[in-house]
Amino acid sequence: MTLPERRKDSKGRVLRAGESQRKDLIYQYRYKDVLEKRQTIYDADLKGLREKEQKIQK
Repeated sequence: MTLPERRKDSKGRVLRAGESQRKDLIYQYRYKDVLEKRQTIYDADLKGLREKEQKIQK
């Protein structure tokens, strides 16, 4: 049995759960808020997206 392949962006960086890269190279993060409604945030670079994720998790 092999391990599932990790999701990577166009530059080969490993993406975390909920993160993805769109065809136009914009990063997005999808999560569910306290009301179980799906929310999405976007950013042009992975570093900026992860900073926004930190704010949401607090």
